[in-house]
Amino acid sequence: MSTNPIQIRRRTPLPVMAYAIYLHFSGLSLRRAARALRPIVSRSHASIWRWVQRLGPALGSIGADPRNVRRIFVDETMVDLGGTPAWIWVAFEPDLRAMLDFHVSWRGNSIDAYLFIRGLVRRYGRVPIYTDGAPWYADACRWAGAEHVVYDRPLRNLMERMVQYIKDRTEAFDDLFPVGGRRPRSRRTFERMHNWLSAFMFMHDFVFEDGGLGRPPLEWREEMPPWLDGLRPIFSLG
Repeated sequence: MSTNPIQIRRRTPLPVMAYAIYLHFSGLSLRRAARALRPIVSRSHASIWRWVQRLGPALGSIGADPRNVRRIFVDETMVDLGGTPAWIWVAFEPDLRAMLDFHVSWRGNSIDAYLFIRGLVRRYGRVPIYTDGAPWYADACRWAGAEHVVYDRPLRNLMERMVQYIKDRTEAFDDLFPVGGRRPRSRRTFERMHNWLSAFMFMHDFVFEDGGLGRPPLEWREEMPPWLDGLRPIFSLG
């Protein structure tokens, strides 16, 4: 993607949107992020939410260089959306300490595991897929043509900590993705979840410092989309 991802008419400069998103993913609620933004521009928390939705898909398309991915850890966790269960599938590269991808589904089974792993194989090649002993992964990896490895306890602990970190950050899903009403499993709810998670993944990989590395897991590359150039000072606040 080489063009500005927000082609619609807007009254807020893109760097201001990026800074608001940075504030939100730094740990501020949408309302607190809106208050922190007031010395620059007065915008509502709903505006920040819309900016996350607009930028999320573009940010989520930027990830690790496939040439640097040697193995992929996959795990899943269930979150509650106003009483409606949803599954978040996570792909993590332990050597890079980078999140590679997310998949959101309303079920946890072999089909959804396969859809996620098939996408990983297409994007990163046939590298080994490490999982726990959940029954759906063996079939999913076989269908996707990927080598399946059940990781040992130390590696499992590493992945479980990562999944718990993600789950902690998504505890407020019901506030961020309202699912009440007649259609709690609507496509729109699914899209909102995916957009937020896409922005979250970018911030984790390229913006916020990893405690073990002393820097963000992934470095900015020359082939990054040109529209990101003006946002780099904002996202370098990490």
